Amino acid sequence: MSLVCHCTTTIFTFVDDDLESPSAQEAKRVKLLQLLSIIKSLKRELPDHVVTSLVAMISANLFRPLPPTCNNNVRQPAPAEESEELASSLSPLWSHLQPIYDILLRLLIIVDPKSHHCRLIIDQQFLLSLLDLFQSEDPRERESLKNVYHKIYSKFTFYRAFMRKSMNDVLLHYAFEAEKNSGIGELLEIWGSIINGFTVPLKEEHKLFLMRVLIPLHKTKGMMVYHRQLAYCVSQFVQKEPMLGGLVVRGILRYWPITNCHKQILLISELEELVENISSDHYRRLALPLCTQITRCLNSWNSQVLFQSSFLSGVVLTCFL
Repeated sequence: MSLVCHCTTTIFTFVDDDLESPSAQEAKRVKLLQLLSIIKSLKRELPDHVVTSLVAMISANLFRPLPPTCNNNVRQPAPAEESEELASSLSPLWSHLQPIYDILLRLLIIVDPKSHHCRLIIDQQFLLSLLDLFQSEDPRERESLKNVYHKIYSKFTFYRAFMRKSMNDVLLHYAFEAEKNSGIGELLEIWGSIINGFTVPLKEEHKLFLMRVLIPLHKTKGMMVYHRQLAYCVSQFVQKEPMLGGLVVRGILRYWPITNCHKQILLISELEELVENISSDHYRRLALPLCTQITRCLNSWNSQVLFQSSFLSGVVLTCFL
């Protein structure tokens, strides 16, 4: 317990070297690794008071004000910029945060989700605080958060509806208000796993999520950063219920970019896959809006847009014939 107490009360910011001793920072890192080793070696469930202390330690270290974001996720960096941008986003706190995330993940594996005490300490506020951290610019932290949040979703089944709604709120806020959140891609990866587990026929609430949350995410300036994860989520829905394909295609066409060629190329590729999977009943109704957009793209000055749209036109003709 002395290790837990020390790690709870001794917090470093890694901001001011004059106030924080590097040797003390290293000492805490070593203690965190010792604590992780102890938890990994456990063969039985932890007592309630120990779990409470561990969650308090985790909360004290993880839940902190994040520095202002410099990257608005408007575009993907060029290769020459990527390493420089990545280096600037890496947090010096990671030497302490990494073992804490590992401790939390291990704790989630060994605790009993049916325990009333466990439910009291890993509560809705804890989940909301985790969700806030997805705004971290450090990709290592977001990856750890993704694993932790998904583990909670899969194990603490009574929180699933709340967690879905909370993620929806973040995505909607991004799509319609902020357009500033580094963790949209990771949240969509979690959603991809969730959607994959949906049973058919799909519930109405899940269809509403597709149309009211996922489709509007195609319109943001930063869509290029998370488009791969977004397209996967959308395709999962259409594969499960091909009748949704027509609504999805119309939704994407509604948000079609006028001047952003990179976004156009991504959306054309997404439409190719969707057109091949949608219900044949929708082909005739989609012919006019699809062919109208393809014609515009075939007149593009951008050679990549022209090439991709010519390929899409072939796919569309094959489906309609």
